[in-house]
Amino acid sequence: MDSRNGSKHISRIRILSLGNPGVGKSCLIKRYCENRFVSKYIPTVGIDYGSTTVDVDGRKISVHFFDTSGSPLFEEVRSEFYRDMQGILLTYDVTDRSSFIALDAWLAELRHNLGVANEWNLAVVVCGTRTDTGGTGGRQVSEADGRSWAEKHSFSHVLTSAALGNGITQAFHTLFVQALQMKDGVRQPGAAAGAVDPDVVQAIHRLIHAIDDFDKLGINRRSISRDEVNKAYRRLAALVHPDKCKAPGAEEAFKALTQARNNLLKIMTETTV
Repeated sequence: MDSRNGSKHISRIRILSLGNPGVGKSCLIKRYCENRFVSKYIPTVGIDYGSTTVDVDGRKISVHFFDTSGSPLFEEVRSEFYRDMQGILLTYDVTDRSSFIALDAWLAELRHNLGVANEWNLAVVVCGTRTDTGGTGGRQVSEADGRSWAEKHSFSHVLTSAALGNGITQAFHTLFVQALQMKDGVRQPGAAAGAVDPDVVQAIHRLIHAIDDFDKLGINRRSISRDEVNKAYRRLAALVHPDKCKAPGAEEAFKALTQARNNLLKIMTETTV
């Protein structure tokens, strides 16, 4: 690049693609970067790298793509790249229900490598691919299902077709804008302003990963009482209720909290009968 163009002012963002093998991650990137569609499926081995310079709302951006293999064999390879990313392209095939169900596993892998607090500082756009193809089984994931899953985790959702070019610009522009917001210290749309309260992060992590209901509520199993259970529930609900908390994992944590309270109250009812 000619230094006279002010390259020192160009921002750099790194994007990681995630999703099951064969969902079209590489096709999306090629369609965006090269404006061409590759119909033959060639599985990615490990990580493919590419870069391009784009204009985002009048701002020059150097975008570096790390296109990953979705194979479990390369999980260790993928784990080396998470922490250097500003954006994630999380992809599923609308004609393959299993690839949509697998989004939960991909999100779990991301959280395992980053932690909930760092996920909060990462832009994620969920892309449904192959919207132009009915396939022999037809479409298996509705737009409502895809959008609902994305909104549950405070992610953006875009339907795409690499073959036709539909949704490609929207998906990548959305991802770049949000990644720049993260890089500049601005939250994603729909996310609360400011840093995530450490108490919230800790509560979400414990509710999702604790080994039993006592640990989830943080109460002593030897001195359990109905009042203590309800008090712990109210304290944690104030932190993670999804109507007030937009941190990643809040909805999942609140469901775990409610189930834990119900389980403990049921145990106490049965022991007093």
